[in-house]
Amino acid sequence: MAPKRPSTTPQESAAKKTRKSVTIEMKMEVLDRYDRGERTSVIASAMKLRESTLRTIRGSADKIRASALAGTSASSKRVSHARSTEMERMEKLLAQWISYQTKTNVPITMAIIQAKALSLFRDVQCEGEEDKAKSFQASSGWYSNYKRRHGFHTLKMTGEAASADVEAAQTYPAILKTIIEEGGYTAKQVFNIDETGLYWKKLPGRTYISTEESTAPGFKASKDRLTLLLGANAEGDCKLKPALVYQSENPRALKGYVKSFLPCYWYSSRKAWMNSTIFQDYLGKLEKELELYCEREEIPFKILLLLDNAPCHPPSVDLSSNIQLAFLPPNTTSLLQPCDQGIIKTFKSYYLRSTLTDLVERTNKDKQTVKEYWKNFTIKDALHFIKDSWEKVNRKCLNGVWKKVCPQFVHDFTGFDIASTVSKSNRECLAKAIEAGFDDLEENDIDELLDSHTVELTNEELLENEKEQEAKLQSTSETPESRKELTLKDLREAMSSIRVGLDILEAKDPNVNRSATVTRKVIAEVNCYQIMLSQRQKITKQTRLDKFFKRKTDVVSEEGNTSVEGERGVEGERSEEGERDVEETQSEEGEQSEEGERDVEETQSEEGERGGEGEG
Repeated sequence: MAPKRPSTTPQESAAKKTRKSVTIEMKMEVLDRYDRGERTSVIASAMKLRESTLRTIRGSADKIRASALAGTSASSKRVSHARSTEMERMEKLLAQWISYQTKTNVPITMAIIQAKALSLFRDVQCEGEEDKAKSFQASSGWYSNYKRRHGFHTLKMTGEAASADVEAAQTYPAILKTIIEEGGYTAKQVFNIDETGLYWKKLPGRTYISTEESTAPGFKASKDRLTLLLGANAEGDCKLKPALVYQSENPRALKGYVKSFLPCYWYSSRKAWMNSTIFQDYLGKLEKELELYCEREEIPFKILLLLDNAPCHPPSVDLSSNIQLAFLPPNTTSLLQPCDQGIIKTFKSYYLRSTLTDLVERTNKDKQTVKEYWKNFTIKDALHFIKDSWEKVNRKCLNGVWKKVCPQFVHDFTGFDIASTVSKSNRECLAKAIEAGFDDLEENDIDELLDSHTVELTNEELLENEKEQEAKLQSTSETPESRKELTLKDLREAMSSIRVGLDILEAKDPNVNRSATVTRKVIAEVNCYQIMLSQRQKITKQTRLDKFFKRKTDVVSEEGNTSVEGERGVEGERSEEGERDVEETQSEEGEQSEEGERDVEETQSEEGERGGEGEG
């Protein structure tokens, strides 16, 4: 047996080197001290840091200042290594994929995410120009750091068996019935809304247009996706105005159109996916719509809104007291949610039928070819067919889909069946497709197209969406938006308001520890803005000095006939740059400038008097 290691004495432990963490605030203080002209030895003594550490910080000054302005957390203790562009791209795409999987209730585990990360990394690496020899293992350590970096702290992992919770689906209808009875809701007052993706310019895969598009270089229109939010009540007599989320706020096809007059509430996000901000805004718009409906039906304005547990649905939304939210249990959407029981699929079938019908009519009437029609098909046309298709979803469908979750509300519609309704519409789609010249299509091609709106996002689609978003940012078809800017006045007001709020909490909160903890954390998180404010104030101070000395130089120039045009030009540029950052201080600077001029004039007058006395 090997001999035991000798125990370490307290003296030896004390003699061991300790590693001191250096926060971003400490690094900024070091740089500020250097800016004030302090020597390295003085800073080291004052801050209890090694001189080698200080020299390293001074050598990385630009990176540290950029990190501070970017809002690096105050708890950051170590300088992270530069990460490759490929890793950044892969993780960004992976985050989109996780969000999509969560929204569509597809189960994900740590192993699934790691496998997807490896797959995406390989595809991104093949497209990139960096060293192909770089390896990535998708280790458990990377996974933990990835969750932290992208804010997936509450990411709910599920096993394969959890894809549909049958037991919860069996018990929830009774729970919902109790909520309805206690609230006194009728079928007219119970609503359900849900999101769905729509590839608005996509034809069945075996059409020659789809085949040619798949082999052609450049952007593929069939991949252009939007998100719709559809909803209706259990009675089936109230369809809500849909919300539409697209990748562009102002597409060229809608130039000149007033958004409020469109058949959908128009929103935009870079990924064309629903998020909690858009969702809450949409609910706010629905409040007035629902109030008018209740007034028209002469029923009390109180609404029960049934939602699934999608990430974009916040558990509590600050609406009016007239709207109550009820949430389906996790992993029961496919079994219970009314919109998923036939409304969405019926709508998409009608959308395809409307599109193909218009294609046939236009090609026959206007002598257009199918290719010409499809090339000129825009988001404006899609909006028209979305409106038309939503209007065609009838009351029987809207009411019948509540059978599993609220059977007490479903009327006895003899012969009504969702499957047969969708099948009939699909056969009509097939007939129109064949009439348009797509002779090789079969009914299962139509089914596959409708199902493709909700299939898992592939690596290819993620990469194509990324390229498309980059292209849209560079496109001139967008109406340019005014650039947001934080002025010195904004920063002062914001920091002052934060300080006032924290003072109120400290003064009024009986729990001293809680208010102190919150104050400390808030100050740490807004430190990047405090740094920005300090830098802007330095610029302001320098600008004022420049203005003063510029005028004084002008006076000397007039007396001595000395040319200082070059100096004026340089000083004028600095002055203009300062004025852009501190527009709100111009009046103050003007007053100071006038005072400076008066001082100079008084000085000149005194000198002139003394000169006259000397001559006399």
